[in-house]
Amino acid sequence: MTVTRPDAALVHRLGTRWQESVSAALGSDRAALLDFPGHKNVGDSLIWLGERALLERAGTRVDYACEHHSLVPGALRARNGAHPVLLHGGGNFGDVWPDYQRFREDVARRFPDQRIVQLPQSIWYSDPAGAAAGSAALRAHRDLHLMVRDRRSLAEAERMFPDAAVSLVPDAAFGLGPLARTGPAEVDVLCLMRDDREGVGHAATFRAAGMTVTDWGTHAFDHRAWTLKRRTVGAVRRVESAATSRLTQPVLRATYDAMARQNLQAGVRTFSRGRVVITDRLHGHILCLLLGIPHVVLDNSYGKIADFREAWTADSVLTRTATTADEAVEAARGLLREFPAAAEQVRAAG
Repeated sequence: MTVTRPDAALVHRLGTRWQESVSAALGSDRAALLDFPGHKNVGDSLIWLGERALLERAGTRVDYACEHHSLVPGALRARNGAHPVLLHGGGNFGDVWPDYQRFREDVARRFPDQRIVQLPQSIWYSDPAGAAAGSAALRAHRDLHLMVRDRRSLAEAERMFPDAAVSLVPDAAFGLGPLARTGPAEVDVLCLMRDDREGVGHAATFRAAGMTVTDWGTHAFDHRAWTLKRRTVGAVRRVESAATSRLTQPVLRATYDAMARQNLQAGVRTFSRGRVVITDRLHGHILCLLLGIPHVVLDNSYGKIADFREAWTADSVLTRTATTADEAVEAARGLLREFPAAAEQVRAAG
């Protein structure tokens, strides 16, 4: 018997929208892809792997890649020539995560004559006065294409960057398509809650309700394998230059992709434990859609998930929203009744 995956059409539609939008902005079959997320946040790895998959599907070859702290301008020029420069998407455009914003500014200054395409981001500045100073180089760039993931960010981008090509584009993670659980569910409700500066502190309520609480940093993870990959990246970076980039770049790109896949696999193993998920992470929401898991979303500290849902996933049949932890508990219990065989259905459809 064939089981129709809930929200599969939504996932496909959003992946296709990303591919079409980015291909149109690039106008090239080659590009550099900067700001690999070399950390253990599963969400950023989902975005990276989605970007890589969708670019490959579109026939776009990535000739150069780096992390935000490892750009070698001569190597980028040697490998990428005058082709466009892509900046990794996500949720760090603004002053919440300033290191990444400084990197964008640096890229804009170093490559004033190349097209720069900022892949879909959520924009948030807690300091409006600092926003103007912190975006000067990007605003001055002559060929900036700025993609955002929600309508609030779209309005902000159009105000801040009047000369840029600004567009509303979904998150690249949908390019991964439907994923399969790695095993049967172990608990009724799994709570993936932020434990960083974007979190709002719901975990205690869920623990009091007897629910399992975790975050990306505590998921099942092979730290030894990760350390070996990081050492490989470090060793290759130390010898990278314009002259060596023909040899170093294939190794770096392959290792980056392997790191991202390790993160994704750990995230899937974690989510496979729950029949229903409660999360305040945007990519907790997206990973549930890819896996076909019923879930409840709470927002982060500045409304990123609500903004994204309004733009792209409001029609999801698997998603419920809550404004408090108590509401989330009740909504999760409702999903358990509504989807009594969710785990088994997803495994069969995978």
